[in-house]
Amino acid sequence: MARSTPIRFVLPACLLMLIACCTPCAAHMLWVKTISHDGGQHAFLFFGESAVDEAYHLPDALADATLWRRTAENQRSELRTAQLDTDERIGLIAPLKDGEPCVLEANEQYGVYGTALLAYSAKHVHANSSKQFNAAGASKELKLDVVPRVAGDRLELTVLWNGRPLAGADVSLRVDDEQEGVEKTTDEKGRVTFEPEGEGIVSVLTSRMDESLTGELNGKPYDHGLQYASLTFNWPIGRQAASGKGTSRAAVPPLPEPLSSFGAAVVDGWLYVYGGHIGTEHDHSAANLSNHFRRIRIEAGSEWEELPMQTPLQGLAVVAHDGKLYRIGGMNARNETVEEEEDLHSTDEFAAFDPASGKWSALAPLPRPRSSHNAVVIGDRLYVVGGWTLGGEADRTWQTDALVFDFDDPAAGWQTLAEQPFARRALAASHWKGKLVALGGLDEEGEVSQRVDMFDPQSGEWSEGPKLPGDGRGGFGISAWNLDGRLYFSGLPGILYRLSEDGSEWEEAARLAKPRFFHQLVPAGDGGLLAVGGASSEGHIADIEWIDVGK
Repeated sequence: MARSTPIRFVLPACLLMLIACCTPCAAHMLWVKTISHDGGQHAFLFFGESAVDEAYHLPDALADATLWRRTAENQRSELRTAQLDTDERIGLIAPLKDGEPCVLEANEQYGVYGTALLAYSAKHVHANSSKQFNAAGASKELKLDVVPRVAGDRLELTVLWNGRPLAGADVSLRVDDEQEGVEKTTDEKGRVTFEPEGEGIVSVLTSRMDESLTGELNGKPYDHGLQYASLTFNWPIGRQAASGKGTSRAAVPPLPEPLSSFGAAVVDGWLYVYGGHIGTEHDHSAANLSNHFRRIRIEAGSEWEELPMQTPLQGLAVVAHDGKLYRIGGMNARNETVEEEEDLHSTDEFAAFDPASGKWSALAPLPRPRSSHNAVVIGDRLYVVGGWTLGGEADRTWQTDALVFDFDDPAAGWQTLAEQPFARRALAASHWKGKLVALGGLDEEGEVSQRVDMFDPQSGEWSEGPKLPGDGRGGFGISAWNLDGRLYFSGLPGILYRLSEDGSEWEEAARLAKPRFFHQLVPAGDGGLLAVGGASSEGHIADIEWIDVGK
């Protein structure tokens, strides 16, 4: 992008004079953003040089600042704040509902410096998508306001003074902790455009002198006002707030086409993707099934390779064990196009792919055809849980048992686990501390479930874990992975959650730049995770995100 001369945040000459004769703290501004704290999402109001300077003393004049939350429905409410004072962060904090888009606002008088009444407004736009971000709009209660809008990599900021466009305003922008920012001046419509480089929390600052403002505050007269406005948001839109973790970036080239409901696994640094759905939502036909089995090396500049394909499927499970891939069940469409009556059939196929030979081999079929299920390997055993059986015009049969296959004793075939206390499909499966974990899904009544069930192979018993956070569609079509002993899952809200160390609750670990479901979480090989493909409210997704989960 074309940059103007690199600068630090530049303040008007009048304020620089005030800084020289009064107090260094005048160079600091009021900021608000969202952070992860105590396992949940919180608003955080603080005083600093930028949105990453979180540990500066909060002045007494701002200690009782009021923080407001505005929802997507334009409902504005005051947040109940508490003081936060640690070595890393000092300010005011208030809990928020996880995953909910909102705008945070504050507007405070600081005091009189010299002959100027100094006032701050702070704003944060918390959004999970570009659509939500652009819908945030103006903050009518802020005298000086910055309204953001995004189109791809292009960011447009409109500065408003009393609700009207402000021409000639200097606007400074920096991304995350970069020392040098970019400054531009608004045009006659009060607008400036940027193409932010990098990723992280964005700090925007602008100001205006109000010469018509005169009066007295706490016995100190003033003959003009200085209004400062800050704006923060996470870049790219939907990214986790800067907190030393939770960043995401492109990991490998995208899938050759947008894809959902596929199988994926990683073997020896290669990402393998099998089948999946390529049509529009709920349109099922042979034409809408991917006829590809591919792999790509997880590294920059790599390219997809075609591999020998077998039955086109969606709603299948693919796992890795001992250098091989295993494909379990799935659904095949026998109607050629969506114009024909749907003829959908689950399969009982169980097959292994050996990357060394490039060949498939058939294994013991499932006891019954199964699709929309999930599977996970724990040690040398393969567990299959959830799903249903589709048989053309026959009634759909929900699978109410979970299965296990012992790789060390393949002759024993599939064994049934103890009777499970649920029937769900479109769920996630993983493991935690040696236990099989079934997360979320859709139940027999068609309701999205937030339930988590665990099976202990040692005791042979099922138990319930902590329910998934959120509501609505948050538990439908999710994906889960155990990375270095920690259990993670993500779904359509775009939040990557992690089970706490003691297994009692879910905590936010990161945010995806592009929320998705019916995707796959797989290990990136460098301490992170890959979010592969999937679907969103805008359609199927081809890109692959690398997610830094932090520790």
